[in-house]
Amino acid sequence: MQVLIADSDSGFLEVTGRYISRSGYEVQTASNGIECFTRLCHGVPDVVVLDGELLWGGSTGVLALMQQNPAWSEIPVIITSDYGLPQKLGLNSAPRLVAQLPKPFRLIDLLGHLQACAADQRAESQQAVSKNSDT
Repeated sequence: MQVLIADSDSGFLEVTGRYISRSGYEVQTASNGIECFTRLCHGVPDVVVLDGELLWGGSTGVLALMQQNPAWSEIPVIITSDYGLPQKLGLNSAPRLVAQLPKPFRLIDLLGHLQACAADQRAESQQAVSKNSDT
């Protein structure tokens, strides 16, 4: 499963990216909104972990672009934030907001949300296969 982690804190990106990678996920990182958009243009991840206070384009800008692009609008999004929950940041209309993690959070909690996303994607794939075999 491919995970895109976008956060302005380079230390957070390094530690989180390493932890998630060692847990068996393919990880890409972005340190600002423009870099996140560029990564999305080069390949569609399975999940986006998005900092609510992302610099240069911000999380709201990234989410707006994701909503406008059919290839990105169904990507599950996990929002992280130093300043409270996404509703306070105006981010409660994310395309597929699957989790909200107020910072600081435990990396194992993020991993649990990624595992849930992976399980959901496997279930959706199995349903699609079943539907196709029924026709």
